[in-house]
Amino acid sequence: MPGAKPIFRLVVVATIVMVAVFAVGVYRAWHQYKVEVEIQNTFFPLAKALHDYEGDYRSPARNLTQLVPHYISQLPTSRFAAPVEYSVIDGGKGWQFSIRSCTLSQPRLYCYRPTQKFTPDEENRILNTRHDMLTVLRE
Repeated sequence: MPGAKPIFRLVVVATIVMVAVFAVGVYRAWHQYKVEVEIQNTFFPLAKALHDYEGDYRSPARNLTQLVPHYISQLPTSRFAAPVEYSVIDGGKGWQFSIRSCTLSQPRLYCYRPTQKFTPDEENRILNTRHDMLTVLRE
């Protein structure tokens, strides 16, 4: 059969392309998971320290340096993220910290607020929430 060889080659090429596309998708998902888990694990102690400080003083820390060294030995950093942005919100009754990352194809903002209340605009940008700690928003 003269036409069988080209069809076989086409099937082989199509199979290789499908496997490659699948492998790239799996790699991207694994990389995203790895980045988000590292950010979660790196900054969880900061969230705990902020909660502990607030529990002791009945108000949020004015800045992150108030946490060192009693609540946390040093401010966390990650190779996947810019330095932490911290602010006191809700008229001094609450706090939040944010971490920006451009490691993934789509820039992300990892945000933690103890109340986990977000504006309607922020709600539209939420990509996911990790363990009720960091909320991931599209930048």
